[in-house]
Order: sequence, then C-alpha cells, then structure tokens
Amino acid sequence: MKLVNFISITLIFILLTRTTIDADLWWHLRAGQMMVEQKQILLTDIFSYTRFGAEWVNAFWISEILLYAIYSIGGYFGLTFFVAITGVATFYLISRRLSGNPFLNGFILILAAITAAPIWGPRPQILSFFIIALLDDWLINKRPRWFLIPLFAIWSNIHGGWIWGFLLLIAHSAGEFIEQLISQEKNWSEIKNLIGWSALSALAIGLNPNGLAIWVLPFQQINVSLQIQEWLSPDFHQIAFHPLLWMIFLLLLSASFSKKQNWSQLFKTLGFAYLTFFSQRNIALFAIVAVPLLFDWMNATLQNFQRDTRLKPTVDLPRPLRLLINSTLVFALVVTALGNTYLVSQPEKVDSNYPIRAIEWIKENQPQGNLFNSYNWGGYLLWTLPEYPVFIDGRADLYGNEIINQWHAVVSGNENAIQILDEWQVNLILIEPYWEITKTLELNGWQKVFEDEQAVIFVR
Repeated sequence: MKLVNFISITLIFILLTRTTIDADLWWHLRAGQMMVEQKQILLTDIFSYTRFGAEWVNAFWISEILLYAIYSIGGYFGLTFFVAITGVATFYLISRRLSGNPFLNGFILILAAITAAPIWGPRPQILSFFIIALLDDWLINKRPRWFLIPLFAIWSNIHGGWIWGFLLLIAHSAGEFIEQLISQEKNWSEIKNLIGWSALSALAIGLNPNGLAIWVLPFQQINVSLQIQEWLSPDFHQIAFHPLLWMIFLLLLSASFSKKQNWSQLFKTLGFAYLTFFSQRNIALFAIVAVPLLFDWMNATLQNFQRDTRLKPTVDLPRPLRLLINSTLVFALVVTALGNTYLVSQPEKVDSNYPIRAIEWIKENQPQGNLFNSYNWGGYLLWTLPEYPVFIDGRADLYGNEIINQWHAVVSGNENAIQILDEWQVNLILIEPYWEITKTLELNGWQKVFEDEQAVIFVR
C-alpha cells in the first residue's frame, strides 16, 4: 500500500505544478532582492510614488528572502518545484494521520489537492497552508503545547496567515469543550492548558521587526481587499471551484454513517468552510482541515456498504516481476513530474501572461514622468521595470482604500479620472486595452503610442 501512497503524493505534485504567473510573486521577489542587496529588512515603501516612504508592515520578509534565494539558484524551475513540493509536504503531513482503505484515502487526498489548486501558487501563503496542516496535526496528536510559542513567533515573520492559526485554535478548543460537556468524566485541564499556551503565543506574534503593528495587518487586509478578485466569494460558474462543491457534497452524504462525532474536526471544517464562502482565497485552508473529517466519514460509509473486504487475486505475480513493474511505475511518475515542472516553468510560458512588448517599448523609448499602471501588473513591473516606481501593486494593505479607489476611478473613466492623473503628475499610462479610460484619454491631451492585444500605452 506504500505504492498507493506514493502514487497519490506524486499526482499531487503534478496537480500543484503551476506556471509562476501569480501577480503577487513579483513584488515579493523584488523585496527579497532588495533585502539581500541592502542587507536590511524592508519596513518602508521604496517601490511606489504614491506611498513612497510610508510604513510597510512586511510580515513576509523571511518568505521573500527565501523566494528570491530559490529564484537565484533555480530560476522559474526552482520556484515551480518549490510550490509543488510544499503542496506535497502539506498533504503528506495530513496523510500520516489517516487509516482505512488506502485507495479511498488516496482519492480524497487528490480531491483535496484539486480543491486547493486554484489558490496554490508561488506566494508566502503556501507556507501558511503547510503550517496550518502542521498545527492541526500537533493539536490532534496532543503534542506539547509549548511549541505554539516558537511556531507563532516564526509564523509572524513568514506570512500574515498566523491569524488562521488562532482561528484553528479557537475551533479546536470549542470542539474540546463540547467533548467535555458530553463526557461523563470531566477533565478541563487540557482545554485550560491549550488556552494558556495560546494566549502566550499571541504575545509571541509581536516578536518581529514590525512590532505590534503586525496585529493590525489581517484586519487592514479585510478592510481594503474586498474589491480584489481573490477576496471575493468563489464563482461556481468556474469549473476550477467545483471540487470544493464535491468535497462538501461528500461530507454531507457520508455524515450519517459516522458512529462517533469528532467535534474539533467538525468545528474546524465548518469554520473554514464559512471563510471559504466569504473569500475564495481560503479554499486551500478548507481543503486541508476538512480532509481528516472526510476520511473518517467516507471510510465509515465504505465499511457500512462493504460486504467482501478483500478481493483475492487467483494468481500472485512473482516478487521480481512485481518489483520491476512497481519500479517502472515509480520511475515513470517521477520523470513525468519533473518533466512537467520543466515544461510549465519555461520563461516564454511566464512572459506570455504579461505585457512584454509594451515593457520593451518603455525600455527603448524611456518616456519621462510618473507611471500609472494596471493593478495586476504592478508587481511584475517592479521586477522587470524597476526604474519606474508604480502607482499601485498587490500590497493592498499598504495602499489602503484611498489609492485603490483612486486607481479604480481612473481605469473606470470616472469624471475625476483626469484630475487624479494630474494630481499625481502622471505622464505615462500602461494598462489593459479594455478599460473605459482608454476611450477618453486622447480627448484630454494624451497620445496612444503603443497597443497590442495585451496592453496599451499612453503618454503626454
């Protein structure tokens, strides 16, 4: 059955192998590059002219240095491999807790990986996804609770997703509370112990270069990010989000066959399901925390309907032949996984998603003045066109509603769009051709100097 587990994990690697086109990857890389070169942690903005010099709560500095180091060593291939292997580590960690039918377990693991795939990309948040799996594993196995302090201290320097960890702790504690209420022999020491160490770990969050400002970050992001695609609810008209529905339907169908309820896992699953319906960026979290519960319920369902527990083959293959077949299969899967990683990480695959020709035009012609840019290209411009500070990029918490609303007013062609461009002394615009503002710029003294299917450039 180890072969079944290996096949499942290798398929997960392939499923989570993605071309590195995430819009936020690039400003993380640029920040990592600057920190390595300057040998200091970036805590103020140096990449934009709209927020230049403003305090930047950089909760990702360790991740950014790590991503830049991986890119420096392995390029796009290294980043693609890192994303996939982090997914493998996450789901392997979950698989160690599982028992029951290995084929069913493998199916559920793969389904969970497919569910998480739309949000699994080259960003620090995948490290938070791994830490969530690690934290859940330690809670279920009742490992020493003191580990929460170093875990959250490190987490607050990797990614702002430490808030997910506290939500997991709350859900787990609520489940333990219900367990004690219905238990005949009450023992509240475990809950008190967990709450005490959780409180101390909350203080450990402050052990980072940003200080107590790190506490405000998750709430700032919620406040300003609801206009951004990944913070919206899942759009189930997109097939990529259908595996989420399949996991939920399987949970509903198998729930009645569970003989004993695991309240902690149930509360965690329900809690992160709620977060997922509120914002699609939480899908991977739901997939991770729901897997153990779905394992238990689906295996209980299988046992309920199973009549013959094992189909015995009439002829057992000789051991050397089985070893040859298994080795060939393993070799083929490994070659496929690495080959696929190489193919999807080719530079032309990455570049095809960004306005390369428009950027080349700017490099060749060197137009003067401030640049107004597409939100989705802000990070990429920081990486490929660093001599031009951007109007905006993916750091929504830094820019806040003020700049985000101004950006939206401009691209939408609102009545104050030209006034905003004048106030920021913008002389260069690089955006997608479909924005409404492109229809009125030439009537207001702007000249279109470049256009293709991806981008349009205006100067004045």
